[in-house]
Formats: sequence, C-alpha cells, structure tokens
Amino acid sequence: MLRTGTGRMIDLYTRDEGEGPPMMLLHGLTGSGESMSQISESLSNRVIRPDLLGHGLSPAPEELDHYRIESMVDQLHRIVKSRVGGPTAICGYSMGARLALSYTVRYSRYVSALILIGGTAGIEDRKEAERRAGADAQLAARVEREGIAEFTHYWEHLPMFSSQFQLPFELRLTIRRIRLSQRPLGIANTLRMAGTGLMAPLWEFLPELHTPTLLITGSNDVKFTEIAQRMMHVLPHGNHVTIPNAGHAAHIENSHKVAGHIKAFLGKI
Repeated sequence: MLRTGTGRMIDLYTRDEGEGPPMMLLHGLTGSGESMSQISESLSNRVIRPDLLGHGLSPAPEELDHYRIESMVDQLHRIVKSRVGGPTAICGYSMGARLALSYTVRYSRYVSALILIGGTAGIEDRKEAERRAGADAQLAARVEREGIAEFTHYWEHLPMFSSQFQLPFELRLTIRRIRLSQRPLGIANTLRMAGTGLMAPLWEFLPELHTPTLLITGSNDVKFTEIAQRMMHVLPHGNHVTIPNAGHAAHIENSHKVAGHIKAFLGKI
C-alpha cells in the first residue's frame, strides 16, 4: 500500500497464485501482471504478479513522486513484506527488470534469485541520460495529447518490437488489448519519472551484488544482449542466456524456452 500526499491509501492490484517457492514477476511499460502469464503458467512456483503503478488495474495517481523508481521499489517492498515475509525470487522484464534490479540492490536480503529479461543497470553517461529523459518527457506529452490508441500504434511499431509481428494472431491481439487498456495519465507519468534516463545507474553496485542472477535476452535484441554480457562479467554470480529468434520481449516470443531456463536456473540455487 502507498500513502499519498492527501493521506489516503492506494493498493497495487496483485495476482497471487500457485504454491511452492515464491516468485514475483514484474511487467514492462504498457503491460500488466497479465503480460507475464505465459511464463507464470510454466513455473512450479507461487507467482506474485502486481500491476505496477499507473498500469493495468492499479491506480494511476496524479502525484509524480509516486512514479519515481525509489517509490516504486518501496511499493514492491510492501508487497514482499506483507505477502511473503521473507526472501523471494524476482523476475522483471524491461522496465520491470530495472525495478527488479533496483529492488535487489536496496533489499538484497529479501531476494533469493534475480532474473532480468531485457534489462539494464542504467545509463552512466549524464548527457545521454538527459537526452533519454528529454525524449521520454516528449513521449509522455504525446501520450496525453494523442491518446492510448495512437500511442499503442506507435509503440508496437518500434524496431525493438518488430519481431512480435511474427507471433500468433491471438497472442498479438492479447498484447494489443493490454496496451490499449492503459490510461494516458499512468503511462505518461511513468515515462516522466521512471524512464531509464532518470534511473540512477547501478553499475557500481553490481560487483558487490552476490544474489544469483540470470540475464535473459533475445538473440535479435543486439543492444540488450551486449548490455547483458557486460553485466554478467561484473556480477559475482551472473549468468546470461540468449533466446534464439526472439527480440526484446523474449518471454512472450518464446515463453517455453524462457521458462525452461528460469526453472533450470532456480533448480541450481
């Protein structure tokens, strides 16, 4: 739960299903907990899937401070403490991967294993980070100006998602339905406050992060595959696997293989 400046409480909508060792799955921008259902169904875990702030069935408050990475990490910690009470595995995709890593750096004793799909430890170059933050701010204004339908059309035609056009038609419809269900305010505020450009880079913390970590990238996602390779070399217990013929959203494009790698990784811990 999250207390706003007005004193009222806000609950993040959270799915909590299954039995076994706990795992939290964190979706990416324009997604929801439902976006992670393909791999959750293949895992022998108790799976906790929150809709992140501004997404899905969770609230989309106007107050910008609640969308900061640090605030979103605190929101996740409330869920871990109230629903699990002890260590849990955390798997995040894209924005969810940045949140999962940020959470682990801050609350490592609550994390038994970390899985990052298409993740990064942030942008180290200040000018590059400022450019990215500026671009995200412009995109946020575009979402509010043009609406979710136009933004969804733009988003799904980005080069990093081009391989998704090869997915089965029904799955593409599901992804599009989830994107279209978002609220402009929630997506815009997330872009303004939780984008990669405003994320504090975490590279300096990686050599001291002893949490077992699995980095997953699609073989067609060249940028994030290179980032994962760099991260793997500085993480004390880092592993990296590439998913063939997959792009940025490897967990959607080849969910069976991604789930297999996750299960094999967790089985060795």
